Amino acid sequence: MSINRNTAPEFKNITSFDLLPIETFELNNGIKVHLMQAGSQEVAKLDFLFPAGSVHASKPLLASITNKALTEGTKNMPGAEVSEKIDFFGAFIGQQASFHHAVVTLVSLSHFLPQTLEILEDVIKNPVFDQKEIDTLISNRKQEYLIESDKVKTIATRAFTQNLYGKNHPYGNFVTLNDFENITQDDVIDFHQNGYIPQGTHIIISGQPGRNIKELLNKHFGQQWSDKAPLSNPGPDNKEEIKHQIFIEKADAVQSAIKIGIPLFDKQHPDFHGMQILNTILGGFFGSRLMTNIREEKGLTYSISSFIMTYKHAGFLVIGSDVKAENRDIAVNEIFNELRLLRDEKIPEQELEMVRNFLLGDMVRNFDGPFATSDNYRGLIDLDITPDYFHEFFQVLSTITADDLQCLAQKYFKEEDFISVIAGQ
Repeated sequence: MSINRNTAPEFKNITSFDLLPIETFELNNGIKVHLMQAGSQEVAKLDFLFPAGSVHASKPLLASITNKALTEGTKNMPGAEVSEKIDFFGAFIGQQASFHHAVVTLVSLSHFLPQTLEILEDVIKNPVFDQKEIDTLISNRKQEYLIESDKVKTIATRAFTQNLYGKNHPYGNFVTLNDFENITQDDVIDFHQNGYIPQGTHIIISGQPGRNIKELLNKHFGQQWSDKAPLSNPGPDNKEEIKHQIFIEKADAVQSAIKIGIPLFDKQHPDFHGMQILNTILGGFFGSRLMTNIREEKGLTYSISSFIMTYKHAGFLVIGSDVKAENRDIAVNEIFNELRLLRDEKIPEQELEMVRNFLLGDMVRNFDGPFATSDNYRGLIDLDITPDYFHEFFQVLSTITADDLQCLAQKYFKEEDFISVIAGQ
């Protein structure tokens, strides 16, 4: 059949949203498994979520160093051999420590899962945490820290978050130079023994892991290798008064970093979905109001955006940009002008439909295939939210009106509630 290249494809609205089916079961020791079996390729991704995030750690850096050190050698093979074996099977092991979980990811060809899961079991259960490897990881992180700490954007970000949650809570407790000297081998070993445990652990499987995946998982991870309970997982408890104006001078800075935001709520709040849509209009995509005004029309910055950050127990909305020092006050005034317009005027229907279609398309792209779906699903487990969250967002996105959004702006975009942090000249 020939294709007429002169005729554009028909435009269709997205009218429904369906998640891949998710099968849940438990291993013999109670580990919860979430299986999304889909895709045409014989490959699988397994994400192990352990209750060993930074909120569980007694010291900054401890969660991330422990997580990264897992693959640096076990009781049965050195780190180089771990890497060689994983490479031989065409597999991949990745690690990431977030606030509430530590994640270990295995991507493997399905027919090699018996071999790669055996390697992963050794990595998770039997790491040796050699002092030399720990020192190397800490040294590398220290270099990254020194480079980042010189950037006004980083300075402003840290000040904004610490102002919201306090320096003593993990949400606001950023690493300092002294912290690099305080992590010991005993700290890492102890944190691993108390955090990488069956209780509170989830496994998310996506792709085509094969018919015997339950048996394989029970063989390698179904035993009660530890009877410890998960470490405490505190919520934000900032006893300090929040400051609404913060200026941090950096005399040698070429630009000033701007962070303007408000404390919000977690993803389970009834206004969260509407605020996500309102934030997109404000600064959540390239065609947003902040980008159109401050970058395109006034040329004050290369980039400006806003986003909503959510934790398990809290959240905030923040607007961020870097501008020349002489343009700082103009940029700040224009940011507040855009917030005022959202309070005072209804969003035109054409603009709302554009953003609605953008978010619907973005939602479809974010769930294109089992691996992408599992990544989004993992974020829900991190925050103790059910998959109904996605369907609820789709419903709100499909039906929200300009009146609804203006009400949200009037409720949450009050100028006196915003926190302004400037770092630079």
